[in-house]
Amino acid sequence: MPRFRASHIIDGFGEGENPMRIAMPVTILTLLALAGCQSTGDDADAVPASAIPPGMASSVTVPGGAPGDIADLVNATAASGQSQLLARGYKKTIQQGQTTFWWNPTTTICAQVVTSNGRYQTIGAAEMRYCGY
Repeated sequence: MPRFRASHIIDGFGEGENPMRIAMPVTILTLLALAGCQSTGDDADAVPASAIPPGMASSVTVPGGAPGDIADLVNATAASGQSQLLARGYKKTIQQGQTTFWWNPTTTICAQVVTSNGRYQTIGAAEMRYCGY
């Protein structure tokens, strides 16, 4: 009959049992699960942090950086883009050179639009202060 030891209650292992028999498979399974969380490094659609202008926010953007409701206006002509922004509930707040800030009171999105050569080159979410909030 096996002897009873107080250590059986504490560590849960019987005499001659190796705790590594359980710990090793658990460790391997944990490492495999975590390995699936690693990035492949293939972030072709990602915008490098250095390319994001000051004042941009990312909380309301699609992967390309623009607010979801106006992302389709990138490369639109300035005239048609402005008409679309107004039709979608945006109001022009500030213009600084070729950069215009637009506020949508319904969605509470402040958008930054940069125009170049008569077209919307970039659209992104901007900090609320650029829209007066």
